[in-house]
Amino acid sequence: MEGNRPMKLAFRTDGLATPLPVPVAANDNFPKFVDASLWEGRPVPERAWYIPGMVPSRTVTLLSGDGGLGKSLLAIQLAVASCLNAETIGIRPEHCRVVYVGAEDEVDEFHRRMHSVLGAFGKSFDDLEGRFVLLPLAESDATLSAPDKAGRMVPTPLMGYLIEKIVAFEPGLVVLDTSADLFGGDEIKRAQVRQFVADLRKIAIRVNCAILLLSHPSVAGMQSGSGTSGSTAWNNSVRSRLYLTAATGDGADPDARVLTTMKANYGPKGDAISMQWRTGAFAVMDPSKPSPAAGILNKRADTIFLALLSSFNRQGTNVGPNRSSAYAPTVMARHPDSAGINKRALELAMHRLLDVGMVQTVTEGPPSKRRQRLVVSSENFSPSSSELPTGPPTDC
Repeated sequence: MEGNRPMKLAFRTDGLATPLPVPVAANDNFPKFVDASLWEGRPVPERAWYIPGMVPSRTVTLLSGDGGLGKSLLAIQLAVASCLNAETIGIRPEHCRVVYVGAEDEVDEFHRRMHSVLGAFGKSFDDLEGRFVLLPLAESDATLSAPDKAGRMVPTPLMGYLIEKIVAFEPGLVVLDTSADLFGGDEIKRAQVRQFVADLRKIAIRVNCAILLLSHPSVAGMQSGSGTSGSTAWNNSVRSRLYLTAATGDGADPDARVLTTMKANYGPKGDAISMQWRTGAFAVMDPSKPSPAAGILNKRADTIFLALLSSFNRQGTNVGPNRSSAYAPTVMARHPDSAGINKRALELAMHRLLDVGMVQTVTEGPPSKRRQRLVVSSENFSPSSSELPTGPPTDC
């Protein structure tokens, strides 16, 4: 009993009673509830984009890529295109001011890169008209947020200084290069990563800008082709994630790159832009020539398909080549290890792998109920291997 009033109890699923939390008086620091019925008859707000379908405004987008591929250069090129109201690598970002926070490179390196990028546009530094401001932190402590004794992320004075400039400058894009230098927490601790990204999102909403956070993928992220870092919290916390990769394999152009949309809460996933490094800037690949980037994407889809198929067979999960609830591309596209490869790309991978014999169709079951399943050819120890067809099934 609490005074003369019985304490209210909440019942758990195990049937035991638990006291409800003590109510706290509402104050101005609490967010306000919204009655959704009041939206009736009101126009639906249009979504704001920094790059339509790729980088949304008012939130955080993660751009990852291995060191030396040019993700900083790409971010600078997009930023300069924004300042010039110009198209680049086949896209036109929002015409806006830019704040660039660079923690890896010295001022002279930024000077050289921007000179090359402006030259590719046929412009000069004068054409930026005070729209691009840089905060170089290579020689400073670049930490924007660090955990306190309780493990909660706390903004540093540098973060306060940056926010003050962002609010006054009103940019449409803020580039943070890179997360390894700016995030002072432990990325294995998901709560710290999520709080850091949430704090950045608050800035994006307050200023109505896009925040592009650059990062390095982990070794596992590079090997799997997903481009993720040490914690899945980075991927889960952002609303959009891009991955910059290079051409691989014999005869691959060392200057070829592909920018892939790995996560897109508000747009299509799996879209890719093929480009090539040319004299200090990136340019779209000539569509009249074979694209190394297409080969990269195909190889990546093939690798993911083989890895998932091998895993499924080891676990006793049968997937087949025919459209059904066990249709391999459908099942794989839903799997968390699909690395963002969509169903269509996995279908094409399945047909390529069947054509070259790296994947086979095994027919099993009694004559009254025959069924087909896919296996990796090098792992096929099925007694029914003699029943393998020579090509892909005709009803795929």
